[in-house]
Amino acid sequence: MKCQSLVTLFVLCCLVPRPVDAADDMFDSNGVKIRYVTEGKGDAVVLIHGWMSDSGMWGRLDTNPATKEFQLIALDLRGHGKSDKPHDSAKYDAEVAADVVRLLDHLKIEKAHLVGYSSGSFVAGKVAATYPNRVQSVVFGGQAPVIGKVKDSDFSEVELFAKLVDKGKDLGVYILAISPKESNLTDEQAKAIAKFAYAGKDVKAFAAAGRGYKKLAVTEEDLKRCKAPMLFIHGGNESDHVKSKVTAARKALGRGELKVIDGGNHMTTLTEPEFGSTIKVFLRHGKLE
Repeated sequence: MKCQSLVTLFVLCCLVPRPVDAADDMFDSNGVKIRYVTEGKGDAVVLIHGWMSDSGMWGRLDTNPATKEFQLIALDLRGHGKSDKPHDSAKYDAEVAADVVRLLDHLKIEKAHLVGYSSGSFVAGKVAATYPNRVQSVVFGGQAPVIGKVKDSDFSEVELFAKLVDKGKDLGVYILAISPKESNLTDEQAKAIAKFAYAGKDVKAFAAAGRGYKKLAVTEEDLKRCKAPMLFIHGGNESDHVKSKVTAARKALGRGELKVIDGGNHMTTLTEPEFGSTIKVFLRHGKLE
């Protein structure tokens, strides 16, 4: 998984307001407690965050204008936020996708729209391929679903992080590895960023969750079984790696709307007003007008 300057992502996640605690709840998903927040009325929309983030990535749901039209549901994926954090990678894999469907069952919701961002798109793709009858539409933000055979190089950054955690090594090494060359970070700066970014975080759970991403791969045939409308949305300055994955996914599926947010990159696209307005149009109509 080619990450886009996670240094920036960590800072953004720390600054984004958290959803209000009043709507904060938990449910049991096959022995793992999953935290979620929900606001609004209307068709259900499940918001699926990326690796090392949590439901707070989506901002405050209680002030989101989309709640006038939709029931927004943001969960902390297992291993993240306030949800349980198993350290065994076998506790992740397809179970992460199953958590989404169990949450729908818990809330007595038959079908829902799925909105994933970054690696949250991997989860959305797995749900769509495995439980197509539970999906009303799918939005793949800043990434594409994992389709077909997985190459080790696709998740090299995850494995680097996990190996450093396994050995108890300085995670500044990881920060240096994922940072753009033009950042010119020194070893000490990277170490300081890592200390800030991972303070109070369960890095062993992050490692286990990341290693489980390979098991979120789906076959082209299985994903085609999901007939729900699909939207791919990313920034114009997204990485070539992500752009190529999106192009390949749309070609393999033979469909899927595409929206490119001018000037947006992997970190900023999520905060662009056009990102939210585009998704609302798609959720209303199943297509972009």
